[in-house]
Amino acid sequence: MRAQPTKEQKKNFEISVSVALYVINKVLNQHNGLIRKFVIDFQTTFYNSKTLRYQSFDLDQWFLFVTRKGVEEINLSLLGEDNYRLPNCIFSCLTLKELHLNAVCVDSINAHCTLPNVISLRFENVDFDGVDLPVPVDFPMLENLSFIGCDDLSNLNITAQKLESLTINNCRVFQLSINSDLRSVRTLDLDNYAFKEFVKRCTRRGLQPQPLPLNVEYLRVSEHNYLRDDISSEFIHLLRICPKLCKLDISVLLNDVLGKLSEEFRSVAQGLEMLHNLNLVDFVAYEEEFVFIKGLLALFPALEEVVIRRSEVCDCDENFENYKELLHLKCASTKAKITVIG
Repeated sequence: MRAQPTKEQKKNFEISVSVALYVINKVLNQHNGLIRKFVIDFQTTFYNSKTLRYQSFDLDQWFLFVTRKGVEEINLSLLGEDNYRLPNCIFSCLTLKELHLNAVCVDSINAHCTLPNVISLRFENVDFDGVDLPVPVDFPMLENLSFIGCDDLSNLNITAQKLESLTINNCRVFQLSINSDLRSVRTLDLDNYAFKEFVKRCTRRGLQPQPLPLNVEYLRVSEHNYLRDDISSEFIHLLRICPKLCKLDISVLLNDVLGKLSEEFRSVAQGLEMLHNLNLVDFVAYEEEFVFIKGLLALFPALEEVVIRRSEVCDCDENFENYKELLHLKCASTKAKITVIG
């Protein structure tokens, strides 16, 4: 049904969606109490997007209603072709604490009255093309901020002095302006493209030649297919300014973009006395990956636990088992406990 729906199936589903929207309207109109959580998810099933597009007025009315009913959490997931544009009432809601948006468009944000109590913002596949913020938007209580697969981040200008967790993945154009010294951040989750741009921005903020230390305790670096540049110098720089790093996650697929594990790399890594956990993901059991892993294990003297996770695309079971045995054999000299999962 999802692959090739017939005209009759489309018509029946269109009717079903219309009925569902009608029922939701009735329920909301008859509700007198507070609404703490509001979730709309149209991504989990097939539906005719034209039906929802025609009913965008209903969505606007729902959000206008719940933002006046003390809502604290909103989770909205649509399909990208819906091109649904978020109403302004969401960003001016005083009670909202968590906002998760997936596959919507954002046209405008009121920089003078924007989510004063929000703690968590997650933007996934969101288009910010219509946003232009010459004045920084202040999120005074924001702790967790995520951008995944988003476009036109260059239009955003954010102030978040209490930010503890920042995630930026799969955003082709990363030019996000965050007006904070970032020393409140404890968790940093970046793909290699965002990683490169993030370190550039740290440098522009005057973190060199005497870099101010960050308080990052958990760093996750994943692979981004759009960038294959060497990021060794950026990786070294970030390790240098994160002396409190306790946990490091790295995609093994980055072995060809991290470049050689230089003496400078080694010197900086050996200074991370609090780094006890290393998690290596996307292991396919290629020879160059094994060399990369062996080199990493030799860099960090304080490691207590290492977890190596097999890639989901790895289908060479026999080869993987051989490498798993070899891995334990050749890494027996390390004091860390090594676990290979897959």
